[in-house]
Amino acid sequence: MATQDRREVLSAGAGLAAEIALESGGELGEQLQEVKARGYWEQVWRRFRKDKIAIASGVLIILLFAAAFGGAPLASKWLGHGPNDIYPTAGVNQETLVPAGPLHHGVDLEGKEIFFPLGGADTLGRDLFLRLLYGARVSLEVAIGATLISMIIGVLLGATAGYFRGWVDALISRFTEITMAFPQLLLIIALAATAGDRLNNITFGVFPPGVITLVLVLGVFGWFYPARIVRSQVLSLREKEFIEAARMVGSSDWRIIRSHLLPHLVAPIIVYSTLIVAQFVLAEAGLSFLGLGIKLPTASWGSILSVAPEFYTQQPWLMVWPGLAVLFTTLAFNLLGDGLRDAFDPRGAAS
Repeated sequence: MATQDRREVLSAGAGLAAEIALESGGELGEQLQEVKARGYWEQVWRRFRKDKIAIASGVLIILLFAAAFGGAPLASKWLGHGPNDIYPTAGVNQETLVPAGPLHHGVDLEGKEIFFPLGGADTLGRDLFLRLLYGARVSLEVAIGATLISMIIGVLLGATAGYFRGWVDALISRFTEITMAFPQLLLIIALAATAGDRLNNITFGVFPPGVITLVLVLGVFGWFYPARIVRSQVLSLREKEFIEAARMVGSSDWRIIRSHLLPHLVAPIIVYSTLIVAQFVLAEAGLSFLGLGIKLPTASWGSILSVAPEFYTQQPWLMVWPGLAVLFTTLAFNLLGDGLRDAFDPRGAAS
């Protein structure tokens, strides 16, 4: 009879959960009340942390940043020399005139013992270990800086084209296609041959020579893919009900873009940013390998690789270490981007 009385006070919309809680004496009802709603970012994190490969890639990237910006100065202080210091007698095998191998102890012209953990980097006796660490700093600075510039330009132009459509969309789309077809490598060669030295000397007192030049060139000519992605997203979002509601209450176009559209573009922006960083790391290494990027004596993975072919049979480690650094860095950013894409869009991952 008590159960019937308690059942009578339930409304018609109480649902199955309330009926089950009533039958179970309220214990299950108390458990149901303890369940908390999860927010969007909490759900993204719960999905992302299940991807062990993406987590490992993120840890590797954090360690890379720590080694490049924190570990490099500490290693230089520990070894007692810098990445650009030359030791033609200590870091080079005097019999074969080939850079010394790993775990080499040499003596410089002053009789001081010099330790090379990974051996010499070139015939001038530079330290390969330190140049790898400082080269990581250069690659990350170029990649992150170029990514920021390209994403800012791409998001602004893509959002503008997708929202306003019409002649604005046509103008930005044609400009995007021209940028995509522009011979970027020829421009870099022309800059290196004409104003390369003057541009490379622009460092703002913080960056190594040549970093700002590569950041500007790669960033200015790398925004077209983000623009196309953002444009397609905005074309779909502008037809949603919340955009119509914002227009009805009198919100301006730029307020709608800033406050209503851009927050919904955070996911694709984050995912594509991690993917494009890997492309810029490869671009910097390739240009430096060709002698068009970071110039000697500044340390760079590409410049280290440019010396390696001369000694690939006698000292293959010159190719192995910088090659593995480029490989694992690009792979980590790509795997992290894949994991973030699956976490933000589980339906796309399932398909």
